[in-house]
Amino acid sequence: MSKESVIISPNKLTFNLMLHFSYNAFCLGALIFLAISLGNFIYVWLCKMWKVKITEFSIFLNPYFSLLKKEINGTIYQLGWLPIGAYIKPLGMLKEDLGSIAIEELPFSLLNKSRTKQLVFRLIPSLVWLFVLLLSLCTLKGPGNILQTTAEMLNYILVAIKTMFGLSAANELVMRTNNMLIDKSIISFALTLLISMFLVLTSLSKIMSIYSRDGKNINWLIKLPGFIITIFGVYLTCWKIPTFVFSFFSFRQNVSYILSFTLGLYLIGSLVFILAMILVKLKTSKLASVTDRR
Repeated sequence: MSKESVIISPNKLTFNLMLHFSYNAFCLGALIFLAISLGNFIYVWLCKMWKVKITEFSIFLNPYFSLLKKEINGTIYQLGWLPIGAYIKPLGMLKEDLGSIAIEELPFSLLNKSRTKQLVFRLIPSLVWLFVLLLSLCTLKGPGNILQTTAEMLNYILVAIKTMFGLSAANELVMRTNNMLIDKSIISFALTLLISMFLVLTSLSKIMSIYSRDGKNINWLIKLPGFIITIFGVYLTCWKIPTFVFSFFSFRQNVSYILSFTLGLYLIGSLVFILAMILVKLKTSKLASVTDRR
């Protein structure tokens, strides 16, 4: 083979890259992480309002290592590598943390606040997702048709569940999907489905956590439903839902959607982390200048 035969022109390379890029999947990933970031900044605002110390601020998860890790004013800022979430860790998030908190820092722990504030803090993710779900439903047919749109989406999700478990023909779901997408944004449609699925799986995980508490004091008959729910939740999350969704697309399309979705997550996550670091640096510089003047 001659050298000339392996040369790829810039135009052809761009075309090949575009074949593996999905604009809709990219926007969906970006919107998902914007919603996650909104929850994080609400956490930061609440901690500032309630005078709760933040010990960790992490964009992306970081099992084993972080891409970037820096401690500023007692808070660890981390940029992880696994783009499936982000989190804020306040001082005293769990009861187990009380033993490791210095006495002088107890007033700045979450556990030192009222139960109402602790409950609000833990409900923030669900409230944010419900808010984004409401916005995505509004964009499908407009705010004036929110009830009609909700009813249509619930009916569509019911048909999708029946199809997933073989109780309805796949052709009917494809036909309903095409009808639902007439004069509607496919991004808002996909966002609604994705958030609905996330909220259902989150509810299952909450139920699992209830059964996991004080395991030694719970009768095995009570534990049994918890085990069944756990197995069913893992089955849905890791197998049934992914294989069902991917079955409607070709292998190349699935690769394109996953890569584009992940790229959207990474881009917005990285921008949010950079923005957070800029704001922290500005605040630190401002405090330093005020201290110097004194």
